[in-house]
Amino acid sequence: MTLPRGAAALLLGLPGTLVAQNVAEVQVAPPSITVKVGERSGLLATAFDRVGNVIPTVRVFWSSNNIQIARVDNNGTVTGVANGVAIIEARVGSRKGTAAVQVVGGTGPPPPPPDGGQQVTQTPPGTPPSDGSLVGQPPGTGVATVLRLEPPTIYLLPSENVRAAPRALKDDGSAAAPVVVTWRSLRPDIASVDQNGVVVALASGQGTVQITTGSGLTATAPVVVQQTDFVFREQAPITLGPGEADTVRVVVPAQNGRIINPLALQWTSSDPSVARVSLTGVLTAVAPGKATVSVSGLLQAKSIDVVVHRPVELLAVRPKWQDEVLVPIQGTVKFEAQALAADRTPVADAPLQWSLADTSLASFDAASGVLAGRKAGKTQLVVKGPGQGLIVTWTVRVLAASVRLSAARLGLPLNRRYTLKGNYVDSAGAVIGLATALTWASDNPQLVAVADDGIITAVSYGRAQIVATAPGGKRATADVVVQGEIVVASSRSGRFQLYAAERSNLAQLRKITQDTAIATEPAFSPDGSRIAYSSHRHIYLMDADGTNVTRLTNAPATDGRAQFTPDGNAVVFQSDRTARSQIFLQPLSAAEPTQLTQEPAVNSQPTISPDGETIAFVSSRDAGTNVWLMSKDGSNQRAFTKSTPGVRNIEPHFLRDGSLAYLLETKQGGRTLTQVVKADLATGKVTPLTGTDLVISAFALSPSGDLLGLVVNVQGGGKPFYRVYIQPIGTGGAAVPLPTTGAEQMMTPAFMP
Repeated sequence: MTLPRGAAALLLGLPGTLVAQNVAEVQVAPPSITVKVGERSGLLATAFDRVGNVIPTVRVFWSSNNIQIARVDNNGTVTGVANGVAIIEARVGSRKGTAAVQVVGGTGPPPPPPDGGQQVTQTPPGTPPSDGSLVGQPPGTGVATVLRLEPPTIYLLPSENVRAAPRALKDDGSAAAPVVVTWRSLRPDIASVDQNGVVVALASGQGTVQITTGSGLTATAPVVVQQTDFVFREQAPITLGPGEADTVRVVVPAQNGRIINPLALQWTSSDPSVARVSLTGVLTAVAPGKATVSVSGLLQAKSIDVVVHRPVELLAVRPKWQDEVLVPIQGTVKFEAQALAADRTPVADAPLQWSLADTSLASFDAASGVLAGRKAGKTQLVVKGPGQGLIVTWTVRVLAASVRLSAARLGLPLNRRYTLKGNYVDSAGAVIGLATALTWASDNPQLVAVADDGIITAVSYGRAQIVATAPGGKRATADVVVQGEIVVASSRSGRFQLYAAERSNLAQLRKITQDTAIATEPAFSPDGSRIAYSSHRHIYLMDADGTNVTRLTNAPATDGRAQFTPDGNAVVFQSDRTARSQIFLQPLSAAEPTQLTQEPAVNSQPTISPDGETIAFVSSRDAGTNVWLMSKDGSNQRAFTKSTPGVRNIEPHFLRDGSLAYLLETKQGGRTLTQVVKADLATGKVTPLTGTDLVISAFALSPSGDLLGLVVNVQGGGKPFYRVYIQPIGTGGAAVPLPTTGAEQMMTPAFMP
């Protein structure tokens, strides 16, 4: 049946019909074969379009460059004729593919021309040769005076072939008019060459290819044939996302890493449903999974793993890319990026590509994600994920910075460890990053030792300075005082002075204060390096080892019961500098305090919460003695405990967890019962910490909340006589008194943080 004009074209759009495609490449498989004289072997030619699709409906024209060595029919069947090598060509339109055929087991081919070469048929001037011998030569004008061969050195594996190209040049190095040349192999046992410049490696060794023009110009190129391994240029595994494609290259490391023509190899995928590979090495990811791509040819076989990850929708990064990232010179910042799928789950095998714009300002290690500053300036760090738009850019500023330690002053009890950390700070004192690679040293390691990671250990009583030095020479120091964990006021020397002991050795008291004045009511600073105490109606400050004593308050009144604020920069205390005792706040750097409570009530015994926002105190308001709360500036004063006849709530102390302990004093049957309790500020729920068997007049809590220091009136009536007991909390352990001698009394215990 004859179709009307246009009907055939319409059929191309019907399901199951083929749309015409342009041939971009022709491959012949296998790329090289060996046959005996008279033996037959088949070759297969495949045409591909530009995206690697096979074009099945093409007509292939077969030819042999030397029918005296091997012939080929229209079906690609090769017949060996005589010893030697022939190049079989499969042509589809202007595209062609080739295979090398080595024939063995018979007599040799007819003798070559007298010079051993193959003379290309001469043509009239200006007429291009019909055999394609000028193909590959660059266009030019004028007479050639110099002849060159490209590549200048030909590297091959045994049975591999490559096409060399002549270059006709003028004296100034520009291209001359293309010339017809005679090709000749000076070592035909190593490599052969045909009239089109196709060089075929026959055996290991070194040969030479020579070209000569009719005017006598000559050029040569060495041919190095090595039996050596080829490898994949890509690192294993090759990771792609569905729909992504990549070209896999096979290279020869021993031959300057040259790339082998993929048409000389056979390519296969272990699982085409995961990843496909074309005959030119184009790898296309199909669906998530794992596969293996194998390549064989030239007497070798290699394989490489392929991972196809789930599609990536976004990147989760740290730090925030919107913020400028500050890093000091010699300092480091860690960057993190994670590929996430649509369901926000990590895609662990998705590849990420990192790049740093200016490596003179900083260095970046993609494996660890650590960027290190080198010199001051601004640069950019970029991470790219698989897929369109998956890119994050950070602006990084490298600064000349100083080092600051996590503690400039520190008090530690014996055998306690503490980890010092260093930070880089800018000129305004703002932290810009963790200081790494610090070098640590102690000026008195017999008292305070320091390890390479900044962990210090209190070895013996005394003080030492810890020095941290950053790369580049920036230094920071921390003064460390080693003192007893428990400090009490004792009358051992005739009048009350401050002494220290360890919980592990309560009998070993060490005197801290050295003057003859009375010293009571000690309170440690939050870092444990200082002690505030009361003496002669004033509040004094000293280092925890008793040195550097200074007076803080100066009013002609009785000041006492000082407690440090959590930042260590001020104290709250009680004073009768007005008609009745009130609560005051005094910064260590100020000359005068701020009054927080007002008359007519008596307000005393202040303590401040761990967050520094709330002050608890005892007030005589509402015809009772109760614990009250107020904000740090004295506002929002309110009762925490209720007034009850015969009940006094005194001695408040905040615990590290924000709860509040206080002393509950109750009159029952003519007896006074005392008990330390703990209350939750939010719910008011009360939990007892002690029994009622001891007559407790005051107490202190260890910062961790595991020990109580109880001030007990051991006489119970009449003139009081005070001792200090140490009692574990929550273990059921009995209260143990600090040993005393004779008429020695103890009171006002305090615990080092």
